Amino acid sequence: MIELVGWISTGLILFGYIFNSRMKYKLALFSWISGDVGYIFYNIKIDNYSHLFLCITLIIINIYGMYNVLKNEKVKI
Repeated sequence: MIELVGWISTGLILFGYIFNSRMKYKLALFSWISGDVGYIFYNIKIDNYSHLFLCITLIIINIYGMYNVLKNEKVKI
């Protein structure tokens, strides 16, 4: 069961890259954050704390990215 969480998280991360390449930045950031949240549970379950730290750091970076995307949208209007 936990392997399925890992694969779903991997898929979400990959979709994030696809969305990003199509300049759908909000979808990309949401997909990356969702995938990393899944990886947090996965990494806790398998005791992989270095990757857990990476996922938490990436979530923080993606939240900052989402803030910048939303801030720039307000400026363009």
